[in-house]
Amino acid sequence: MDGIEQLKDVTVLAATNLPDRIDKALMRRGRIDRIIYVPLPDAATRKEIFNLQFHSMPISQDVDLNELILQTDTYSGAEVIAICKEAALLALEEDIKAKCIRKKHFTQALSTVTPRIPESLRRFYEEYQEKNGP
Repeated sequence: MDGIEQLKDVTVLAATNLPDRIDKALMRRGRIDRIIYVPLPDAATRKEIFNLQFHSMPISQDVDLNELILQTDTYSGAEVIAICKEAALLALEEDIKAKCIRKKHFTQALSTVTPRIPESLRRFYEEYQEKNGP
């Protein structure tokens, strides 16, 4: 992190899902000295993710966006996108000429794409942020 020449207006951004394994020397002031915890997306954010995905997908009228938002409470943004892609593939597998993605495809996708971040790990990140955050 120390250089031969001093740089101005340079910010280094690092990301990890293992903050407890970062060498303490890197966490000193002037190096990577700020930790920002980015939680799983809240309902409003998941709604926006679904809306962005739906923009390019033919979605049936029987799909209830609010229901999907509730069903994906512990999903990451990538997992929400994966649900949409899986539902689209399921619709095409059922009928290669499918005109839209139906509720049943999302229901089936939700059983295939499950959240991968357990509650214990979410608590760990939150507690780590409380102890080590800004």
